Amino acid sequence: MKKLALIIVAIACSATLAQDSGAPPALYKSSAELEAELEEAVAAAASATGWSITISPGITIRRRTGAVNNYAIIHPHSMEIYRILEGSGTLVTGGILNEPFEPQTSDDLIRTGHGISGGLAREVSAGDVLVLQPGTPHWFSAVGADGITYMESRVRVSTHPIQYQ
Repeated sequence: MKKLALIIVAIACSATLAQDSGAPPALYKSSAELEAELEEAVAAAASATGWSITISPGITIRRRTGAVNNYAIIHPHSMEIYRILEGSGTLVTGGILNEPFEPQTSDDLIRTGHGISGGLAREVSAGDVLVLQPGTPHWFSAVGADGITYMESRVRVSTHPIQYQ
């Protein structure tokens, strides 16, 4: 009985302490840390998906250059929000992915190295925000001379794939 009383007191005290400590602090990375991590990723290898660093699940900072052909992709289950941080490029959205497709590595990723037919091409640059609905093909058909860096938020919003092709 004494053990049970001690356990109850310990649980009550830990709950009180947890309430007094408040919420955890925000995740934080300085601009210098972000830049250093991106530079390290870029130096490691060329990539058709660009280079990215993860801030938290679903939130990344991604950099692309024109030195590598970029994949055209669809996320059938997820919505993405891009906030262009620096640089510029031409982002094509909508239309249809050109076949053949690359091997699928996830149920939320369909990609091709052969671009998009149709769609709307927009010149995007620092400050722009884009919202890509699930199933929307998208592709950086061109990237400015200085590359493009953007924050990407990807949120899975559907249990059933949304595809328009």
